Amino acid sequence: MKNLALKNITLLIMIYLSVIILQSCGEKKETKIEDKELSSFMLGGIYFLNGYGGTDAVTRMMKDADYKTDAQLISGYKQIFEFAFDIDKGNNTKNIFKSMWDISNKKELLESLNDLKTREHKYKAWDYARIINNASMGYAAGFLTKEEVKKIVQEILPLAQQKFKTWKVYYEDFNKGRIDWNPEDDQGTSFEKISKEITTYENSIYKILPLNP
Repeated sequence: MKNLALKNITLLIMIYLSVIILQSCGEKKETKIEDKELSSFMLGGIYFLNGYGGTDAVTRMMKDADYKTDAQLISGYKQIFEFAFDIDKGNNTKNIFKSMWDISNKKELLESLNDLKTREHKYKAWDYARIINNASMGYAAGFLTKEEVKKIVQEILPLAQQKFKTWKVYYEDFNKGRIDWNPEDDQGTSFEKISKEITTYENSIYKILPLNP
């Protein structure tokens, strides 16, 4: 009887261990999705979303393209966020730089970007977002190459990650900076709406790629 009981206990232990091994083999390891290049451009994404017509318009774009998985959405947002402005065959972008920033060439643009990067300011997300937007416009104006833009925007990402924990906090800070700059801005209502929806709207890339992975 003792030998039989011992055999039964041994058998039960073997079955239990087999189940544990099978379960561990069947478990899927959680994969962390990261795309530092896209995340860098996402720092200025509110400008790109506004340019495309807002969160509702971009949601429709992603649905029309039938993007559903995270990988598909990342691919889609890379297309509309990275170098959002086509190379300007006229002088429109250069005229915008001159009228809004008093910038006429590459040297002046780089000086302006560095000033935004290094200055002491209460609302740094406001500065960081404008760096991304202006660097992207700099490519369209012919002032910067793609490689130069990538280097500039990727240097800003760790600065934003150190200062802000989440995209929500980042864009709350951006909106406060925008209001502080000009509470009567003609596009203020649009930017405020996007800043509130940017992390929650359907198919938002900001739900897929966190600011701090």
